[in-house]
Amino acid sequence: MLVLTYHSISDAAGPTSIPPAVFAQQMQVLADLGRRGVTLDEFIAWHEGDDRNSGNVLITFDDAFDDFAQVAAPILRRHGFSALMFVPTRRLGHPEAWQGANNPARPLMDWATVRALAKDGMEFGGHSRTHADLTKLAPADREEEIAGCADDLSAEIGKPVEGFAAPYGRVSPEVVETIGKHYRAAFGVRLDVPKRADSRFDLPRIDMHYFRDRKHWTGLLEGRRTYLRARQALRAVRSKAVSSFY
Repeated sequence: MLVLTYHSISDAAGPTSIPPAVFAQQMQVLADLGRRGVTLDEFIAWHEGDDRNSGNVLITFDDAFDDFAQVAAPILRRHGFSALMFVPTRRLGHPEAWQGANNPARPLMDWATVRALAKDGMEFGGHSRTHADLTKLAPADREEEIAGCADDLSAEIGKPVEGFAAPYGRVSPEVVETIGKHYRAAFGVRLDVPKRADSRFDLPRIDMHYFRDRKHWTGLLEGRRTYLRARQALRAVRSKAVSSFY
């Protein structure tokens, strides 16, 4: 099963924005191949050995950008797809304002929008309270960001919050341990296809920035991994170059 990563569905600049027409095409390819977007419960069941959804995907969004409600959600509904949005709870109602934010900043949805989407069947997970780098926090602050985020969300939507994604994908053994105390699953930024042997609290995802081309996207869904391996190799080279620089 694949886990897909999106952020903003808009024409904004940068790799974390995907144009609405591209997103619509990606979802149409899923539908044309008879695939669908699954719930977090269904993903966890797959991870535990249930093969009924092996060919489907978990669609995730980071940061709770307001364009999800305006643009992405109607496209998902058209196909009957579920999605899981990771929310920095104390940033809602404001423009993005963290390391790597776009300029001009993109607005985040507000709590009224979150509640309406939750009632409509969309799922929500934690993304810390303030979009913090969890690896740089003292234990008490780390606990507040991770556990407090679930408290904020569950109080607003009236449901347990069971999924998490660490901001920037930055984790440490201590961060993963804390996440595991409060959530059923967590997702990172490692570019790969999840395996059942992977830790459920640091699962890889497919960054859909790399799969804007219909041919590459269709190939991935049909099990061809050549393009994915090429992207993984390029990421590894860039990561090594950055590490050497610092």
